[in-house]
Amino acid sequence: MENQNLILISLALAPIIVGVMGRVLNFSFSSMKFISLATISILGLTLVFSINQNPSIKFLVLAVLLMGFCVMICQEKLQQTSEFYFLCLVTIGLTLGAIMGQELLNRLFLCSLLGFMAFSIAQQKKTSPRKTFTLIHFAIASILPLGSIFGGESLKELSRLFLALTFLPLIPFHLPFSGVVDNGKGALSSLWLVVWLALGLAELNIIYSSLSKNILISIGFLALITAFYASLAALGQKKANPFIAAATVAYVSIIWGLLNVFPNFPKWGIAFGVAVAFVLGGISLAFSFVKVRYGWQTIGKLPGLADPMPRLGTVMVLLVSFALFLPMIPTFTGLIVMPTIETLDVNFIKIFFIFFAVWLGGGWFLLQMLHQTAFGSARENVPYSDLCITEYIAVMILLLGAVYSGLLY
Repeated sequence: MENQNLILISLALAPIIVGVMGRVLNFSFSSMKFISLATISILGLTLVFSINQNPSIKFLVLAVLLMGFCVMICQEKLQQTSEFYFLCLVTIGLTLGAIMGQELLNRLFLCSLLGFMAFSIAQQKKTSPRKTFTLIHFAIASILPLGSIFGGESLKELSRLFLALTFLPLIPFHLPFSGVVDNGKGALSSLWLVVWLALGLAELNIIYSSLSKNILISIGFLALITAFYASLAALGQKKANPFIAAATVAYVSIIWGLLNVFPNFPKWGIAFGVAVAFVLGGISLAFSFVKVRYGWQTIGKLPGLADPMPRLGTVMVLLVSFALFLPMIPTFTGLIVMPTIETLDVNFIKIFFIFFAVWLGGGWFLLQMLHQTAFGSARENVPYSDLCITEYIAVMILLLGAVYSGLLY
């Protein structure tokens, strides 16, 4: 057991050490890219073939590594500096430690990761009440887990529930997630989106069986409110990153809403959560490619991209099409794992409202976004350049990962 823990810690520290060394020694962009991709690949192969770990936890870690690989492989020297790889590697290393580590160590890794993300938000020159509340939330999320280690079981459960609601964000716990996605530098926000949801799924996987019926009922109503609110928020967003954040919160509400309906959360919940992360992360990554080329941030400013950029148009249509299908996955998967005798007692009204709030709302805001970006008449005064092959492959890998997680896992 001690050897296993030592190996897990080493795996978490490896990307952090590589990232720090690359920054201190000032590696060139090409060298840093090669070393980063090699590190991620070796970590993934080691986890698959050499580590005896809980299947759900291993799946979440592999999802983070796959997202990191896709984000890093598609970057070009003109688009990013070698610091980008440092940020990615440190984020991945801290996430691995937070998910795989033992009680004290994973709390330390988690607090370090939260501090790392909070620092990026604190660097903003613009101050606002929203930013203040976000940083306060980060502070509570960092301190509470450490304090719970030395407290009783009730404090530990409260701490994990708070973290689960933060990382699988429901209103009003969504501000840190929105801040992280909105302030991520380019493609880094796509990685942080997947990291955030993976941490939430890991926390919920630990506590879901111990949540009381009253808590689940309360969370179910909160999820219903979140589904309607986030869908309307996404519909009204004009900036790309806030749109992705609101859409993700809407889809995540399905997990919480169905938690009191379907048993065996690891079977349906984790698979759906990873599928959501890959699909929305893929859309975010595609947005970052357009932003790098044209400084584009406002949805609707560059319509008709599918004509001059057919690869971008293809991946956007495929991602949005699968996103429209996503709400069906946990519903049918949950019914499959539910014993037949219990199906008669299910509160189908709750399923109906949450399902249609996100499905119809998602269909509305996603199709509107697609219409404003991929379709329409392209502007003639813009020097368009389509996705390069690595960018196209990176997004397609995420789409295939979402299909595997949602339909096959």
